Amino acid sequence: MMTALGLLAALGALGAGAWMHAEAKRVTVEREELALERLPRSFDGLRLFFISDIHRRVVPSRLVEACRQAGGADLVLVGGDLREKRVPLLRTRDNIRTLFRIAPVYAVYGNHDYDDDARELEVMLREEGVRMLVNEHVVLEQPDGSAVRLAGVDDPRTRRDRLHEALAPSAAGTADNRAEPFTLLVAHDPSIATRLDGGRIDLILSGHTHGGQIVLPLLGPLLRSASVVQFRRGWFSLPACRADGIRPLLFVSCGFGTSKMPLRLLAPAQTHLFVLRSAASVAPVSIPDGSMKP
Repeated sequence: MMTALGLLAALGALGAGAWMHAEAKRVTVEREELALERLPRSFDGLRLFFISDIHRRVVPSRLVEACRQAGGADLVLVGGDLREKRVPLLRTRDNIRTLFRIAPVYAVYGNHDYDDDARELEVMLREEGVRMLVNEHVVLEQPDGSAVRLAGVDDPRTRRDRLHEALAPSAAGTADNRAEPFTLLVAHDPSIATRLDGGRIDLILSGHTHGGQIVLPLLGPLLRSASVVQFRRGWFSLPACRADGIRPLLFVSCGFGTSKMPLRLLAPAQTHLFVLRSAASVAPVSIPDGSMKP
């Protein structure tokens, strides 16, 4: 017979499992305003929906509604790992179609996007109208001539990234933008922050770490890869790599899906709505004590 202590332990384990499963299945949109020094005034209020690490999850319609309730978005940015091994292509296609209900979709590849036939995935994404940023950039322009450079690199985890190609000079840029346009970089793995090599970047959005996915109180994350140790989740102020002293900001999302098991602890699933502001009309983002130092 099970003792009272054993029964309590079993109930506790069941409760913990249910909690971890609920954290993994969360559907939330975390809204945040970012005051960015070099953002042109004409782009003030640009709204970006950011989602990363979808893996095996289905993107539900209620996420679209949650984004709309948060004010909607102008662009959807996907930070890689749209899928993983043996995820049906149809599921990924349906997820992309759901994201298009929010706004036009731009994306980068993550390491798990190469688990199965990458060519098949590439063709499907092109058919659905996704603008893949594979070591390249696009220029977003306003009628007044101001510009924002939206760049993306291929997966840094597998060393497919070519940052110098992604930031290759273009015709964009005005005197008001200090010769080069404001640059937003999307990269799957935040390790890209350790090899910027002087690239002029203002903001980096990434994922990959899952926030540690399973984070034990006092002990920290079970997963301790280099990226998790250095850039587990949240905001990081990077060393200045520009002559004008501007320090790039790095954001690392916990991501939407999970890897290996559909469980999370103290690293709940999340998506984000970033409202970009060009003036100091909102408080600067809060940088954690663990931020990268120059």
